Amino acid sequence: MSERQSFENCMQTTPNTVPSSITDAIREFCRSIAPTEPVFITSVPLRRSATSFCFENVDRKIARSGGSKLHGWAIWHIPDRYFEAEHHAVWQNKTGGLIDVSPQMGQRRRMLFLPDPNWVSDAMQPRQNILAPDGSSTETLEFVRLGNQRNALLMRCRIPGSVRTCD
Repeated sequence: MSERQSFENCMQTTPNTVPSSITDAIREFCRSIAPTEPVFITSVPLRRSATSFCFENVDRKIARSGGSKLHGWAIWHIPDRYFEAEHHAVWQNKTGGLIDVSPQMGQRRRMLFLPDPNWVSDAMQPRQNILAPDGSSTETLEFVRLGNQRNALLMRCRIPGSVRTCD
């Protein structure tokens, strides 16, 4: 199997991957985004919570149970291919514990979260995902370049306050 076929198979079978551990490479990627350490947290989606509406889901949880919202980034990684940071918010309970109350792709039960104390969400100004290569193969570099172009296009076409984009 060629490297390109292997890469295409990887993209089809594992679109986003929760890292199995926090490696030096993941720490370096995270340090390029925020001055905090990434942490694994449990995902316990609220009943009737909506995918891609983490900020609203956390607000609903706070209204029911108290606590606060912690802004940051969900960290995804496909080894030897790419790292990705997706803007995200989680619920911080009254004792300081962090829980992801939004449904995740594949019904994942844990995620890697990077708190970002310098960022406060504004639904009218969402943040673009951040992609970085994990490797130097031509395919990896091209994937990240195209992914960043796609993300920039999505941001330009996004309808503020919704997950809808332009036609």
